[in-house]
Amino acid sequence: MGLFQKRCVYPKIKIFHGGPELMQAVREGHVHIGEIGLPPFIKAFSKGLPARIIGSTFIQQLDHYIAARPDIGALSELKGKKIGILSHGSCDEYFIQKLLKSINIDSEREVQIVPLGDAYGDLECFRSGRVDAAFLAEPILSLGENKGWVKILARVGDYFPRYQWGGIFASETYLGKKRGLLESLMGGYRESVELIKEDLESAATHGSHIFKVPETVFRKALKRNVANWEMDARIDMPGLLNCLKIQEALGAVSPGMQPVNMVSQL
Repeated sequence: MGLFQKRCVYPKIKIFHGGPELMQAVREGHVHIGEIGLPPFIKAFSKGLPARIIGSTFIQQLDHYIAARPDIGALSELKGKKIGILSHGSCDEYFIQKLLKSINIDSEREVQIVPLGDAYGDLECFRSGRVDAAFLAEPILSLGENKGWVKILARVGDYFPRYQWGGIFASETYLGKKRGLLESLMGGYRESVELIKEDLESAATHGSHIFKVPETVFRKALKRNVANWEMDARIDMPGLLNCLKIQEALGAVSPGMQPVNMVSQL
């Protein structure tokens, strides 16, 4: 048993599916600390969410990929194809517009954008022909590669090199009354990330059980992006500003929000 497994615990945790559900739980006082993508947090914060970002997840950058059927060899071959995104108005739609614009493909006229909703990240969308390409993250990306169903066309982070993606938040209540606890939790988070990085083999064994994928697949998923991990949970403030600007461009929030107002780095 590796170092990572020796230190791992299995608390009973309720999982909230989706940013809006999680943010509502924060408003109702049911959740006081958690992990979330910054776009839904920014939108909720703009509407008065009583919480702040206290640190970055280790997935700070956009380790988010456009994958396609294996017979599609490059982004330029997406012309006339069906591309899956989460929903219209989502960051995915913004990202694919920028990626396609970089190779002179009109995202409104020369491709079909397919909102996937609950089927987002489902490899069967490729197999069934519902989409020719779509956004995928790990470990589903490596699983699709392993099955021979998809290949990578582009990493979104290569087009948005400064972008704060994942955040750890805490409620104003806990920031005011239980700051010491939050500091301890953040210390434990940093230590956990270090343990995973120094013992990827044990992490691959553990992660494969959680995500129900072969150990070789989860090992590949870990190794693909480990060089990009944020090890000290520090918020990239210029990256957060870029994330905020994109939310403004999408119309998700009103102009004028300041990133510093939503951060309490621990």
